[in-house]
Amino acid sequence: MEQSALIDIGLPAVVFIIMAGIGMTLSPRDFERVATRPKALIWGITAALIILPVLGLALAVILDLPRDIAIGLVITAACPIGTTTSLFSYLARGDVALSIALSAIGCLVAIATLPLFANFAIDYFGDGDMQVHLPILRTIGMMLLIILFPVMLGMGIRRKAPGFAARAEKLVAVFGVLVLVALIIGIGASVKDRWVAILVTAGPAVIGLTASGIAVGLIGSRLLGLSSAEAITVALSISIRNAAIGMVLAITMMRSPEVAVPPALFGLLMYASGFVLLAYGRRKITA
Repeated sequence: MEQSALIDIGLPAVVFIIMAGIGMTLSPRDFERVATRPKALIWGITAALIILPVLGLALAVILDLPRDIAIGLVITAACPIGTTTSLFSYLARGDVALSIALSAIGCLVAIATLPLFANFAIDYFGDGDMQVHLPILRTIGMMLLIILFPVMLGMGIRRKAPGFAARAEKLVAVFGVLVLVALIIGIGASVKDRWVAILVTAGPAVIGLTASGIAVGLIGSRLLGLSSAEAITVALSISIRNAAIGMVLAITMMRSPEVAVPPALFGLLMYASGFVLLAYGRRKITA
């Protein structure tokens, strides 16, 4: 009972704190950028939150993944865009303003798209024998609670106390990395008897999802006539996600450590893909 309460209350509370820290990096001007760069922004949101989940579904079908791993892969692909994309975009000589706008708008869009894709995957791969389902309204409510509200709170803190927000945001960023590591270790421990088998099954799928995201971001951006800086930024936004959200949904609402494995693996691999894109951007884009 105590452990269940810790999971049900503790994990969302931790994500709330992390998202509040993310809010401290945002301002209303970040949302106003929607009007100044609509093509790159619309493409980035579409690629990250619609095309990648569809690719996740396709990979799960093609690779004939086990039910829980397939569902976890789709949830991973539908997670919100990670805010560390801004740092990677800066280092890769990408479009930092676009990156911030993608993260900000992407958080809001994911509140609706993540539950929809998750439930579709549950229905599609469950074969009628899966008892767990994500109630749409309850899941959206949870997403509002752990994404929208803390982001608004963080933005309010930044407006009222910018100095404190700047200091706190750095601490929360470190805290977020530690929490992600702790979640990955905890998930690994909960499936330790099957870890090798699960890793062999989920590993190629997660790698394929990561590679597909990078390819879609770069190739699609080029076809749309976006600049190299915008293309790198879109690719980073697709390949670096807030995997902790997927882990929280899998553990607290679905009670399935197996479903949480793909987000955990993605949480490890996404930084490797980020550094690959960083190196590519610095070679491709002149200072």
